[in-house]
Amino acid sequence: MNKIIPVSTEYISPSRTIEILNLVRFEENRQVYIYNYEGKHFRFFESLIGLIQFFESGIEPVVSFESEKDLDDFLEKLPIGNAKTTLNLKLNYLYRDGANYKQFGAVIFPNPSFLSPTKASEILREKLISNEFFVPQDWGLPRLHHHPYDPEIDHEWHEFDGFELTDEEVTDKRDVTEFLERIEKGYEI
Repeated sequence: MNKIIPVSTEYISPSRTIEILNLVRFEENRQVYIYNYEGKHFRFFESLIGLIQFFESGIEPVVSFESEKDLDDFLEKLPIGNAKTTLNLKLNYLYRDGANYKQFGAVIFPNPSFLSPTKASEILREKLISNEFFVPQDWGLPRLHHHPYDPEIDHEWHEFDGFELTDEEVTDKRDVTEFLERIEKGYEI
């Protein structure tokens, strides 16, 4: 996890700032720039040139966030050094049988569009059964039944736990945005 060290904050107006941050992990560090628009929209720039192009030509950055929490999560996990900026999205879910035994699992999707965990969760929740459940094989995800199926206590529904940013390797080659667009809401009882 990166340590976020503020270098300076420049006030454009009382509610608009440019923050220069130094991200440090072990012996490596990386300087980044954040344009904070009224505490409602945060644009991330890898270089001063990108920041200048935004103000002079209106060229939007690839990465932006609608909450400070999503920005902080991104900055804490952002690769430093020669690594790529893209962080993958990890979908965490679980299976809870009728006896309340739980089995946890996750699928990691590529995230080239820099979708935040909050936004991905909002999109997915609209397609869940009762805002919580789904049948994984309907969406091309692995079932978490690790024990022989027992019709007395087992069922097909799994619980959505949340999304998180990660630099772990992709386990599902589908782009997370494509995955979220193609899945359909499960059946309700």
